[in-house]
Amino acid sequence: MNGQNSKANIIGSKSAKVVKIVLIDDHEIVRCGLANMLKDEPHILLVGDASNAEDGLSIIAKTNPDVVLLDIQLNNSEIDGFSLVKIIKTQTPDRVVIMLTGFDSELYLTEALRNKVDGFILKELPQTLLVCAIKMACYGISVWDTKILYRALANIQNPKEGDMEYLVSSKFGLELTDREKAVFRLLAKGYSNKDIGNGLNYRPSTVKKYVYTCMKKLGVRNRTQLAILANDNSLK
Repeated sequence: MNGQNSKANIIGSKSAKVVKIVLIDDHEIVRCGLANMLKDEPHILLVGDASNAEDGLSIIAKTNPDVVLLDIQLNNSEIDGFSLVKIIKTQTPDRVVIMLTGFDSELYLTEALRNKVDGFILKELPQTLLVCAIKMACYGISVWDTKILYRALANIQNPKEGDMEYLVSSKFGLELTDREKAVFRLLAKGYSNKDIGNGLNYRPSTVKKYVYTCMKKLGVRNRTQLAILANDNSLK
């Protein structure tokens, strides 16, 4: 990207530049739906889409998009959306990345803030608001779902015993076995299940079992939330 001046030209006039977008989401129906929503929008061009992180990075390298719309959970990949954000921002710090999610989760939003993404919006957002969010992010204005943002800030300022961070800090070391702890710590470092298995000499099925038991004990719904919690509690 060419800095704030080029971002400013994106919004407004008939001569505004076309915003090139790459979409990365593991659900085909979501990719098709978003592509259909954006196809007739002036000054917005979907230049590629991918169902996994590896293909997404390849498309980004080939098309040099202005904006990446990125799902948080990428079940077809070895890494999740947050790990992919780190790669994208390391390669091109000015690249605009907007996280898309179907989960009304302050935990995800807090992690998005930590990763300095440019927006965090729900997939159910109407077409007009989605287009506005894309253009605003290109202009340098972060776009966040305010209801989730307020909850996330409230939890940070006023932690309660029922909050997830308290849950992890109180349970870690008390209920996790040594093998679960080892897997948990590697998750915090961003390791894939395959890398964890290689590092600990575990079969893939064994890694999946320990990931599942950690999720169950710590009360989270998926691997991504588990990795965030490990990160939040300095378990590296």
